[in-house]
Amino acid sequence: MTPSQKTIGALCCLAILFVSCDEELGPVNEPSGFSGVIRFKNWPPATDIKEMRLVAFEDIPADSATVIPMLIAGKAAVYPPLPGDYFQALVDSVVYEFTDKSGTNLQVKEYKYVAVMYQFGPNIFHDWRPGGVYSTGPGEFDAAPIRVILHRVIPNVDILVDFHNLPPLPWR
Repeated sequence: MTPSQKTIGALCCLAILFVSCDEELGPVNEPSGFSGVIRFKNWPPATDIKEMRLVAFEDIPADSATVIPMLIAGKAAVYPPLPGDYFQALVDSVVYEFTDKSGTNLQVKEYKYVAVMYQFGPNIFHDWRPGGVYSTGPGEFDAAPIRVILHRVIPNVDILVDFHNLPPLPWR
């Protein structure tokens, strides 16, 4: 084989490698997480809600008193407070992107219970309940797990919070 044939052969191999590359070799700094829309219905009086957060739990909380300890222990990831004065404005929906790049402790792993949790009373350690849960289908309350995948944001993780039809407490 002549040197020019070797060069042509090497160039052909390189061309085949470049043509066969796809999106999987994208930037390694892309975020990991999930996104969607939180829809609200039938708001209670503004004084009934102290704080509201989107929380991804590794396991289903045992009771309302385990919510904060799970966060402290790193067994749950919490989204920043839902922006704005929702309780006064009574918005219909919020678009969110919950990623490891959004100032959260979200990690690449499976979260078994993803819920909009709200604080209904003055005790930050005990007065929490789910307002809505990511579920298997519309109108369902069976929690659907979310597996956070490295460098991918999973779309359409939508949650309905209907204050006249709250999900059952998972710790019952």
